[in-house]
Amino acid sequence: MAGDGRKFKILSLDGGGSWALLQVMALREIYSGATNGRRVLADFDLVAANSGGSIVLGGLVEDKTLAALLDDYFLSAARRTQIFSKASFLRNPLNRSVQALLGIGAKYDAEAKLEGLRELLPRCGSLRVSDLPGEIAASTGRRSPHFLIATFDYDRRRAVFFCSNKDSLAASGAPAVLPSLAEAIHASTNAPINYFDEPAVVAGRRFWDGGIAGYNNPVLAAITEALANGHGPEEIEVLSIGTGTVVLPDATGAPGEDPRLVQAREGPNLIRDLKKLATSILDDPPDAATFIAHVAMQQPLPEPGRSGPVPSSLIRLNPQLRPVRGNDQGAWEPPGGFTSEAFEALTKIDMDAVADHDVALIRHLGLAWIAGGVPNQPIRANSQTLACEIGYPTFAAAKTAWQALIAPARTEKVPLTS
Repeated sequence: MAGDGRKFKILSLDGGGSWALLQVMALREIYSGATNGRRVLADFDLVAANSGGSIVLGGLVEDKTLAALLDDYFLSAARRTQIFSKASFLRNPLNRSVQALLGIGAKYDAEAKLEGLRELLPRCGSLRVSDLPGEIAASTGRRSPHFLIATFDYDRRRAVFFCSNKDSLAASGAPAVLPSLAEAIHASTNAPINYFDEPAVVAGRRFWDGGIAGYNNPVLAAITEALANGHGPEEIEVLSIGTGTVVLPDATGAPGEDPRLVQAREGPNLIRDLKKLATSILDDPPDAATFIAHVAMQQPLPEPGRSGPVPSSLIRLNPQLRPVRGNDQGAWEPPGGFTSEAFEALTKIDMDAVADHDVALIRHLGLAWIAGGVPNQPIRANSQTLACEIGYPTFAAAKTAWQALIAPARTEKVPLTS
């Protein structure tokens, strides 16, 4: 019950297509590969997700072990091609021709994606999102969280959230769309322009990926849901897991500077700008969302002259793919044992990673991040040095901080309802 002093815990899962395998790797490290999804869900009061993160949510609801979720959903080439199924030339020849000539246009079949998602979710894919908490609580004897899945109404051009809490005070008074879990994930994963060939259709309405509305990182929507339903900022604790973010320092032209590790400034170009615009939904800066959420939760800010990062009850876990300074604080170097070639290749892998070698590189990034060789994304970083000012600079530090928050909750007696 809101206001009873019990902490309100949120799991927030970013979008990112195939890169969402990093979220499963993070959860597996916090729990174990043998932990079932619904056991993970029992630690939370609300799970918010967008796009690739909503697929991870689906695997948790299906109660797959974290090891099986990683293997069956993300490391399986057959499963990846079920989601990223090539669009037919005959179905839309103009789109495929433009895509082939200019690199702009849909590559994948939205309708086939929905069928692939239904195969991924044999247990719960047909259940309405609003029915999930009751089904989970009844089957496990544990409390279930509520669920919030972000998407974007194609026709009305507005954010839409598929929410399991039918009594939420954040909801509009209009009749809600009541999708199945598979349909909600289908809408949330339907990235347009350079990805899927048509909007997802749910209950006669058409949807694009929630990243279009600015919710590739859905943490602000989740905190708003909690605040609107009577939970004070001091009650909210968040585990926000990303799908990797790239931060490149500006090129300076200094002697010995490796151009593969820095950001060169490009001039305006119509084709290049169209490509950049078409893929920009994944570049919704999670830095902004997590920092705003940190402030909304009334968490502390650095004081002048303070050394070391300020902690937060918002635990951000996300590998930050960026170069690091050499031991002499000289030139930028690739992190975590990566070569410059591998680092550059990673920065260019899109969300629709299907090829085994691309997925292997993303997985290697995850392993290096967990081992401490790749930095964890700060909630706020120094814009010049990239040093962590708020948050947790390593995976280990963030994991320890979350475990300290979750430990007291596991000793509480809580109801079996959401």
